[in-house]
Amino acid sequence: MKNLSNAIFSLVLLSFLNSSCSNTICVYKTNPFKASKVSSSPSFVKLKNGRTVYYNKLEIIKGVFTAPHLLANESIKIKPSEIESYQIEDHYAVSQKYIMNGHKSAVAVDALPGFAKRLVKGKLNVYCKKYFNGRFSTDEFFLQSENDSRIYAYTPELFKKMIEDNEEALNYYHKETIGVDPSKKITNTAEMYNQSTFMTKN
Repeated sequence: MKNLSNAIFSLVLLSFLNSSCSNTICVYKTNPFKASKVSSSPSFVKLKNGRTVYYNKLEIIKGVFTAPHLLANESIKIKPSEIESYQIEDHYAVSQKYIMNGHKSAVAVDALPGFAKRLVKGKLNVYCKKYFNGRFSTDEFFLQSENDSRIYAYTPELFKKMIEDNEEALNYYHKETIGVDPSKKITNTAEMYNQSTFMTKN
């Protein structure tokens, strides 16, 4: 009888805990931006006040009558104006406010509007953001060295300067690749640069 009572108590306690928390990270109703003690989650938001908050679930919400925002743990709304950068399952993105130059835009497809999505990560990071050029939306690329927190708009001159210590990547970039999309050439070159461990120049 005592074992049965203990089992019932355990089930009631477990049920209560499950209703209060989601996958071991509690949803803080009084302070939704309180950082979780569990930092192994792949999803996080870096806020403009410097705090980084991890969540079990983070998704982009868009709609005809809905202002774009992030929804954390299915209940916490985070406005783009509060965010410096974020990581969800399939991508990392940074606010255009932290990009040194380039077009300002509210256009986006698979990221929050006004955010540049990271396409390549490593010693050389490549980001992409859409902007409206007066007729239609087009891609704009950005570059960042791992040793520099600043992000710059892509130019061929800047890109060549950033990869000049890797002859293989530089040769690939200079090579005429007929039929290859220019954006693919940028990302292919950056990936080649990041994967190479042999530096041809000091």
